[in-house]
Amino acid sequence: MKIVFYTKLNRLWLEKIEKLRHEFPEVDFVTEKELVKGEIKNADAIVAGAIPQNVLPDIKNLKIIFVPYAGVDALPLDFIRENHIRISNVHGNAPYVAERAIALTLSFFGKIIEYHNDLKNSQWHGLWGKGTVDDTWDSIQGRTCAVIGTGQIGRQIAKYLKGFDCRVIGFKKRPVVEKIEFFDEITTRLNEALDRSNLVFVTLPLTQETRGMFSAEILATMKGKFLVNVGRGKVVDEEGLYQALRKGVLMGAGIDTWYNYPGKGKPNVTPSKYPIHELPNVVLSPHTAGFTPQSMRLNTDQAIDNIRSFLQTGKAKFEVDPDLMY
Repeated sequence: MKIVFYTKLNRLWLEKIEKLRHEFPEVDFVTEKELVKGEIKNADAIVAGAIPQNVLPDIKNLKIIFVPYAGVDALPLDFIRENHIRISNVHGNAPYVAERAIALTLSFFGKIIEYHNDLKNSQWHGLWGKGTVDDTWDSIQGRTCAVIGTGQIGRQIAKYLKGFDCRVIGFKKRPVVEKIEFFDEITTRLNEALDRSNLVFVTLPLTQETRGMFSAEILATMKGKFLVNVGRGKVVDEEGLYQALRKGVLMGAGIDTWYNYPGKGKPNVTPSKYPIHELPNVVLSPHTAGFTPQSMRLNTDQAIDNIRSFLQTGKAKFEVDPDLMY
């Protein structure tokens, strides 16, 4: 058995891999940078969030891919399905992504950024400003919220919202029999969830079913609502989002997941081809909702647990359906 680590390894990773080496001396754990690329084609298992396309034709023995975070949309899914390769992922970032979703919402309604910037320039608000009702911040307490996606992140968001006495409606594509904790109700009809909610939290992964789910047409019906996206950017139509915000259809948005990202040769890029980042009713976050020291430790722990479980039982603790992508 050969497990190749095609991912960045810090000291925590290396310490935990060393423990695995002692537990499973018969397994070859390939971590050395100079060996990794050459050994991918011989791997029985790969730890990676993405795999170079040029090595795919040479991969013969691969049985499972351990993704060290939740999203699997960067993997070569057609190749995985054709070759019956299993996928394992982790959910250690869920409570922190949920916390960021709530923080984006509170920042908008509480006018945190606006008041912060104004006070830096000696401009006051509230009793020391206009002293009128239009110079106040707003609360999310007691509002009705739709959480689109009832996975680990969605459940954590629902849990936090209950602390604000919010009514929480969950949207799930497939019916459920059991009650999901912290949700007041679950619906399989997206329009129903949206129509009845003030705040809308998108937590969906990017799949063939969810791509563009929030179409321009749907966004145009969301009058006066606040949208938070901590799932994937392309779940929400890019131009439709811009137009709904620009025209004031949406009250506002808190966005952590985007359409454009930095890369080699383009370190500074705008997050969308439309000037969403210039609009006054948007709170911006650079896709860092799950990027905390705590989540990185938990994700590493869960990935190692997945590897250990697979080596012991032939099954990882968390496995993804390659067709559903979650």
